[in-house]
Amino acid sequence: MGMKLLSTLFLLASTLLFSAFTGGNVAAQEYKIRQTSGMMGMNSESTIYVKVMRKRTEPGAMMGMPAQPVTIEQCDLQRTIKINNKKKLYFIEPFAKEQDEVIDEDVKTVAKSKPAATETKKGGIITNWYTITDTGERKKIHGFTARHVWSYQKMKPSPDACSMKDSFIIKTDGWYIDLPRFNCPVRYRPARTSAPNERQKPDCEDKFVTRRKGKGKLGFPLEETTTIILGGSKESSEFKTDINTLELTTMKLDSMLFEIPPGYTETKNEEELKDKFDMNEMMNQFKNINKDGQDDKPAAGGAQKEGVIRIGVYEPKGDEQIQASVLQQHLVHALTGGKIEAITVASEEEARKNNCDYTLATDITRMKPAGKVGGLLKAIKNADPNAASSFNIEAGMTLLKLADGAVRLQPKLDGKYEGKPDDAGKKLMDEGARQVLKELK
Repeated sequence: MGMKLLSTLFLLASTLLFSAFTGGNVAAQEYKIRQTSGMMGMNSESTIYVKVMRKRTEPGAMMGMPAQPVTIEQCDLQRTIKINNKKKLYFIEPFAKEQDEVIDEDVKTVAKSKPAATETKKGGIITNWYTITDTGERKKIHGFTARHVWSYQKMKPSPDACSMKDSFIIKTDGWYIDLPRFNCPVRYRPARTSAPNERQKPDCEDKFVTRRKGKGKLGFPLEETTTIILGGSKESSEFKTDINTLELTTMKLDSMLFEIPPGYTETKNEEELKDKFDMNEMMNQFKNINKDGQDDKPAAGGAQKEGVIRIGVYEPKGDEQIQASVLQQHLVHALTGGKIEAITVASEEEARKNNCDYTLATDITRMKPAGKVGGLLKAIKNADPNAASSFNIEAGMTLLKLADGAVRLQPKLDGKYEGKPDDAGKKLMDEGARQVLKELK
């Protein structure tokens, strides 16, 4: 994979992960939400604060990637404030007022059309096919009823388009909720992302046409897996990103969290807000990840940092349909963050040698393919065919405290999980990780 394509993939993925926190029909009143995002074995943690009609997002850092600015969405003022605390700069971006052409495929009518341009500019047409499907499944997450929704989006530029040259596909599989009194515009068009050093010409403007179909709505993502396919059919790259919610709590929030900080300077050029993209640093850190995606473990006998809890994670047992090592590593990443440090271990002896405070064992007692839901496969034509696969899984976890051998937590996991065996298994691991993190926080 070329360096330019790799950097484009990382920029696109980081933008999409970030936009999942900041865009769309999300909602909350006075809440603090902590979420982890993962991409190609790398993880970061973001914190979101919401108060009535305003939302503040503090994105986490990801190795080698330029730091994303803090954003404050002021829905009452129809604008977004982007802040670089290191440079003490801010940029004001009004909510988009122009309307793209939106065609509802279900009713064959034009819902909205872009007003005629007052002057002629060069440019092409970016066509966006958007399909959304509410599976009808519901479950409780962090005390809220979440809905299970799939979406499929393909964007393809005409040959004379200036803002993008290659097509790409975005597929999501997630659980979403609504919270009261926060309602920002739904954006069907994702953030425009170009390769490094590319600049858009001011005299070239593309027209965006969205053709949408399907029933359902997204909302605030509590769990979400995004598959990104970049490029044409002959030369394409595919990778996945994940979002998981670690904490969702109510609290009294200071109104100044949602205002421009005193003493900061406004910039009219958003580029000045961005930190430098360090490709070499990103590649150097990426090389430190083992070939199987496992981060380097602490040296044997090494002491963990003060205040950090270390968990030794065993390979899950009990079913040959899944790759145990893959799920073990996924569980390690799901648990790692904040004051928790997880590593892979093969035995209690290895866990003690690496100064683990706890061990976590998983036993999958049942994994059976689930039936398809009615005519659902037909309803999601053009979406991910693997999305229709699902498994009913039962498993048990045991969190053991090594100091005295006491069982700290023994959750029973039982549910229906979408995807191929490994993907379904990862979602089971995520559910278990949430319960363990809740117990240890």
